[in-house]
Amino acid sequence: MQNSMTPYDAATEKLVRQVQKMQVPLICHADYDMVQTVRDFRAAFRDPGVRKCSLAQKYEQGRIAQKRYSAGFCGIASYVWNHMFRMDDGSEIWRLKMISRADNYPVNHVWLENFFTGEPLDLTFDQFIDENGAYFEIPYHRVGNYAASDFEFKRAYKFAQHLGMDLSKIVLENALRSLGRL
Repeated sequence: MQNSMTPYDAATEKLVRQVQKMQVPLICHADYDMVQTVRDFRAAFRDPGVRKCSLAQKYEQGRIAQKRYSAGFCGIASYVWNHMFRMDDGSEIWRLKMISRADNYPVNHVWLENFFTGEPLDLTFDQFIDENGAYFEIPYHRVGNYAASDFEFKRAYKFAQHLGMDLSKIVLENALRSLGRL
């Protein structure tokens, strides 16, 4: 029997295996399961309603035709994950890291890096495919700059809303925890 898993599903399972092996600090504020969150995010990337409210429609036709469902979600997914999985004091476990064409890199992209281990977590690694159909490898440890996560990101709030979360409340609670007020 042949494996009928699509490349997108295979990428999802690769992320699930990666997350299953990750260590998070014991004092992590964990209201969510990381493995289930990967599955939920990846399912949402395929949802036409989520795509319509979260992404720039200019590129949608090409993304869908190429079955690159995670394309365009790198900043959104990374921001949501960054806020979902925090320490009990509201501090970051996952820092946002980014590269851009302005930095003389061939793509604009955002991913996560574990603050404690330096391990990268790229929830949308499969959005870039080279001319041979292979994933474009990003040297995560050698490129990128850290980005702040303390800003209002409306498209991320809409994405989280489709997953049944009030991200604005989570962001506020993280801020209050980091100030020692919650």
